[in-house]
Amino acid sequence: MRLYARFFFMIIFVYGTVYSHAQSDGAWSLQYPLPELTAFPDFPEPIEQIRQVLEEERNSYSNLKGWVYAVGIETALSPGTSGQWDTVPGKGYVWRTGIHAENALSLNLLIENYRMAAGMALYAYDRSKTNIAGPFDARHNVNGGVLPVQSLPGDLIIVEWNIPLQASRNDFTITSVGYGFRDMDGDRIGTRATAADCNADINCRTGNHWQREKRSVVRLETITQKDNVIRTQYCTGTLVNQAVDNDRKKPYILTANHCISTSDMARRTTFVFGYEKAYCKGTSPSMPSGITGSSLVATKRELDFALLEMSDNAADAQRPYYAGWNTSSATPRGAAGIHHPQGDVKKISVENDPLVTGTFNDDRTNLHCDRDAHWIVKRWDEGTTEQGSSGSAIFDAGHMVVGTLSGGTATCASPMNDYYSKFSEQWNRYPAANESLQHWLDPDNKGVTLLWGYDPVAPYEGPCDTLGYIGENETETLMDSRDWGYLTGPNDQHWVGFAEKFGNDTEATLIGMETHIAKVGKRGAKVRFAIWQGTDFPTTILYAKDTVVTAEYASYPMHIYFDRALKVTGGYFVGYSVEYHDPVDTFAVYQSAKRPYAGIPGIYVEDDNGSWMALEEYIPPIYSSLGVRVIGQFGKQAQLSKSLPNSLKVICQPDNTIAVYFEDSSFAAQIECYDTSGKRMKLREINRYIVMYGEMTYLQTELNVSNLPPGVYLIQAFDGKKRQSGKFVRM
Repeated sequence: MRLYARFFFMIIFVYGTVYSHAQSDGAWSLQYPLPELTAFPDFPEPIEQIRQVLEEERNSYSNLKGWVYAVGIETALSPGTSGQWDTVPGKGYVWRTGIHAENALSLNLLIENYRMAAGMALYAYDRSKTNIAGPFDARHNVNGGVLPVQSLPGDLIIVEWNIPLQASRNDFTITSVGYGFRDMDGDRIGTRATAADCNADINCRTGNHWQREKRSVVRLETITQKDNVIRTQYCTGTLVNQAVDNDRKKPYILTANHCISTSDMARRTTFVFGYEKAYCKGTSPSMPSGITGSSLVATKRELDFALLEMSDNAADAQRPYYAGWNTSSATPRGAAGIHHPQGDVKKISVENDPLVTGTFNDDRTNLHCDRDAHWIVKRWDEGTTEQGSSGSAIFDAGHMVVGTLSGGTATCASPMNDYYSKFSEQWNRYPAANESLQHWLDPDNKGVTLLWGYDPVAPYEGPCDTLGYIGENETETLMDSRDWGYLTGPNDQHWVGFAEKFGNDTEATLIGMETHIAKVGKRGAKVRFAIWQGTDFPTTILYAKDTVVTAEYASYPMHIYFDRALKVTGGYFVGYSVEYHDPVDTFAVYQSAKRPYAGIPGIYVEDDNGSWMALEEYIPPIYSSLGVRVIGQFGKQAQLSKSLPNSLKVICQPDNTIAVYFEDSSFAAQIECYDTSGKRMKLREINRYIVMYGEMTYLQTELNVSNLPPGVYLIQAFDGKKRQSGKFVRM
């Protein structure tokens, strides 16, 4: 037994965030002593404008699903005519102004005549200086002199301009202050401020298989003007992939025309990625980074879609994902929508039945779309959509975008009849480049009709494997500890860490893990999922992700995707650590039934003194594997040598095929493939032949998997009464 320092952890919720580009220095007023700010223009509550918006909503009978949450107060604040000037010796000049609006729940800004010289930086921050927007600098000069600044909480914000010595000054003007009368933290004049209760958080169990696609979904905040009232509206958009080399991809956002229909609206839009709860049913987070401004590249009112190009690269967001798409007009057999209802944190809605074709019209706004150009969700099986969901994508069972939300009548009480503009119609129904998607998403005219998503953080795209040590023919079980608890969770022996040892004689690329949760208490359990380097025992943590596992994951395989791909050479450990509370949380992971033999890498546990021990050293010894699998790419020899007896050896290959290996070369197998719901998937066999690895001879069968959407799949092979099983992941 060897001793290592025990690590402690806690779930940390960060209430402050740095918005837009990161900068190590930050606003000068937060670094250097400056005189107290005394310039505080004060604005009254715009009651009449708020009432006008609410009255319009009550009388509109519109089925569109945008969400106005702020009205604008016209201003003319500029460094040349208002605010307070101070000097930082040897550094430069600081201009500041406070902006207060009575009873506002949030404030946003519209800045015009914006142009920053090199070295200048502009910031906005709230009263507590924990929510900071900026720095905005010369990189933001690309938006036609317009700078929208997303909402910050509270009734007061401070705008600060840092100007280095010798820099040439060019004034700007704050032309509008957006007065938030709806907010994530409270209601206003009887209006609901958060999504309805039937909506499922994206990080709850329903969203477990949509953790890549969720990173493509973005909340839109657009400043516009209608009937002499400046408004800020929430909609939802999706970052979409293009059929070009990775270094040529552009940050294209797909949304609805009724959300953004003009170049001016596109310039006045802020894009917020990653606004979601850290875990299922957790607390609402602070506002994450935003990207300001965009250009309108294509739109068509009759199809209610718009394609925008963000002014900044999507890589400035929190690990973006470029969603895949399908131009087929074939009816999707099921679908999921990921969206921001009422501007709230990211939610997911699911439809298990086939979509139907229909025509969308909204008489109140005179929006009359082309005949049969929309998919209809007849009834959501889980969740719904609300105001703020407009423009969000609907994904088919293959995790491909097939439409964008126009509107409908669905609510929690009656989740029926939502209309999504068909991607297949948006593609090329209208040939003009500014009215179709094809010109922008397939610019080289390759004739692409289906494109998988793209993850710029991962160094590769393509098929992956899963690797674990519980065979498909083995029984998963729970084993009691001596007095209370289980061997794979909090127990009377106060074990805090649990890991499975993985041998590795080649380089492995790991992108996630699958954990077969067995039990979770009603209040959930704080868990750290981790990958450790190590040969004999877990040593250095290569990656860790803290989360709260909720009770809905009991008896369910939970997928945890890493924020980056890990390259691992040599042995490593995969597992988790737990915290103890009073009363003790119920949490446990399945393990294999006891084996009569050693020889297969097994479970290691860490006690509360930081000492790791293999359960083979337990008295009496326990030969068992932990219910965890690692997701990634592995060398062929590693995969073959690590598989258990009586389980299929499945290797994913880079040409959209899998190779299935049988130790018995006379095995005349009938091969079947199933997804995690039990649905049988069709695969085409390419060829069979005999191969040798080391001293072993195998029958190798190659199957084409290019038709499968991303996901975990079960392979079963039959030969008379003999059956073998295996798993693989299509990424």
